[in-house]
Amino acid sequence: MRTVAEIHEDITARQAKVSGRFGYFFLQWIKFRDHSDRLYEARGENGETYLQFRLMRNNVVESAAIFETVISHWKEMEQEGRIFNFLNSEDNSGNGIWHYLADTLREHEGIATLKIARTLLAMDIDFSRRNRLGISPLSKMLLPSPRWQSLNALIQTKHLSIENIEGAINERAKDTPSRDHLMTMIFTSDIEDNRGLLSQHVLHQAVQSQADITLRAATCRLFFEYVDVEHGGTAFFKLIAIANHAMFDDLMRLLIHNTAETVNAMGAPDAATRKSYGQAYLAKKLLRRDKSGENVLFKALFVGKHNHMRKISSLLHNDNLVMRTTVRGETVRKDLVVDKTSPAPCNPLLSLLLQQDLEGNTVLHHTVLRNDVQALKWLFSGLAPNDMYAIIKSLPNRAGLTLLGMVQPDVVRAKLGHAVGAKILTPQRAKEIFVALHGLDPDLKDFLDARLKEIDELALLVGRKEPLPPSFHLPGNSQPSL
Repeated sequence: MRTVAEIHEDITARQAKVSGRFGYFFLQWIKFRDHSDRLYEARGENGETYLQFRLMRNNVVESAAIFETVISHWKEMEQEGRIFNFLNSEDNSGNGIWHYLADTLREHEGIATLKIARTLLAMDIDFSRRNRLGISPLSKMLLPSPRWQSLNALIQTKHLSIENIEGAINERAKDTPSRDHLMTMIFTSDIEDNRGLLSQHVLHQAVQSQADITLRAATCRLFFEYVDVEHGGTAFFKLIAIANHAMFDDLMRLLIHNTAETVNAMGAPDAATRKSYGQAYLAKKLLRRDKSGENVLFKALFVGKHNHMRKISSLLHNDNLVMRTTVRGETVRKDLVVDKTSPAPCNPLLSLLLQQDLEGNTVLHHTVLRNDVQALKWLFSGLAPNDMYAIIKSLPNRAGLTLLGMVQPDVVRAKLGHAVGAKILTPQRAKEIFVALHGLDPDLKDFLDARLKEIDELALLVGRKEPLPPSFHLPGNSQPSL
């Protein structure tokens, strides 16, 4: 058996004597005498084929020519078995053709390497087979940074799935935080650098009728559970910015489907408990906040995705959750907490709306800061009058500003001055807030004033001096604070 080194020496010496393209030269070489047999049998020092040897040397043009030539020549010679044996050959460390190609792609991702990749996919040469160290070619294409052109080739041929990706990441992740970080890193890169093609592909697979429960669960893990250790967000946080209506609707349908399947497996004793389990599961996904304290409603508001905000809010019930449980042989109703840090710990929708960022602003405060009257109206729709009243008049941020206070310039000036003096805000941040609130749309103040007037009139109509207390806990002594 000839070695790869001998084959390479012969090819190099003969090529030096001729001119022209390597591809034409190699075709003539393989047809000469017993060169085809020698090429097929030759192995290198680590058991690699000549094609793997050239890929290892990053000779991408020559590798592409060798790849195409052996396929066409052996097919012409009716030796198709050689093609698959040669391409499926592994070296002494268990590395196959995809491993060598993946290593080459780290430095040379272009037409030649992508053509090899697409042909390998068409021939069903496995790109996820691990070597003896437990590393697959796919993990090399994903880490340390994704090779998007090559991964897109996998996407286009519909070979890549979320389960492939999870398997590849688990090869490298030593613990759960590492796995979460790598998964979010890959899909953040997809959204920022790859137009979200991988996210769209994975989501499309999961909502197909033939998708099974395992695939749907894996896809939900991707978008809602893997947490970026640096920023504390999930892929869903990033996806909000790029998702069109159709993609977002698919994502919401997937979440609803996954919730129903999860609750079915929990075996709720009655309909009320079943509903509570479902709401608790949704809340676990949708009430997550990043390290700045912002939740998904903040992210949607900041990019002007009002419809996304409405659809997210519509999934959560404005109601305290209860469940049935057995205590000393008797069935009793028990509150089901969705967020123990919330002023409304058992109410999924109120918990989401009342979450505060590091400055103590709720998403409602931010609608005022952004002068977004329409978003404020949508977020208030469906709330009980007493809760709306308390939120407008009595729920301050860290600077002491309530929604009503934010539309009153004298109050804004006084509260911001006090916050700067108490070192709650920097002078620069206080100036930014003052400028943002200085030019508010008059409709915003009119909307808040009208809501308060309606609720006060309603209280008088039923014989009360003031509206009912809110259903959630207010900070401090619960007295209105402008």
